[in-house]
Amino acid sequence: MRYNHYKNMKNIPRRSVSHATGFTAVELLITLFVAAIFLSAGYILYNVVVTRSSEARHQIEADSIATDYLQRYRSLVSTACVESTPLINSPVSGTDAASLASPKVSVTISCPIPALSSISKISVKVDYKEGGTNESVQHEAYASRP
Repeated sequence: MRYNHYKNMKNIPRRSVSHATGFTAVELLITLFVAAIFLSAGYILYNVVVTRSSEARHQIEADSIATDYLQRYRSLVSTACVESTPLINSPVSGTDAASLASPKVSVTISCPIPALSSISKISVKVDYKEGGTNESVQHEAYASRP
């Protein structure tokens, strides 16, 4: 009676056991497909990051050029406001414009308040090309001389 539990085991259906180990071809194909999706998504994300950082760097360079010209012309303002346009689409050269595509700067000095001739408004606009489109950065400041 000691071995009665072995008699009942003969009636239990046995599963077929495969002796092969590893992945099936379908599992491998699914894994490769999922990996390809992740790799392509990573590549697209990488391209977006590189493009956006390049655009930001160009915008910062144009901003630096505009600030430089703004400070330069702000110090040249005389005591009485005289409307003028010292620069119109003038090409920019030098280290600031090294990576910008054909940057051009325009400077306009205007008198915003005719009654106060000591206040001048200086507007600087830098135009450049970014990926086939025209981009621009504009800065304005007021200057007064006693």
